[in-house]
Amino acid sequence: MTVQQKEMIVRDFEKYMQHTSQRNIPFTLESFAAFATSLINFYNGSNLISIPERKETALLLSNSFNAGMGNRITQEDLNQIADLIISDSTIDYSILNPIFE
Repeated sequence: MTVQQKEMIVRDFEKYMQHTSQRNIPFTLESFAAFATSLINFYNGSNLISIPERKETALLLSNSFNAGMGNRITQEDLNQIADLIISDSTIDYSILNPIFE
């Protein structure tokens, strides 16, 4: 994965975090997983990441989420979260719209 791809992923995660914070939307693990799933599937469908890069993207997003939570999630759990995220093929554009406006 390129530096530009990683920067794009982190930037989009930060946009989503700002959106949830500004609107007082609780940022739970469930809402994070829905966001990450939609974002990764959007990236993949738009050829911004390849299929092999899906797991790395999920881990980057999960690590960003974990940092925001005070790094309370173990690496083993982060790997399981990433696997769960990439196992779902849905895209919820209502989740993504705020970061692409």
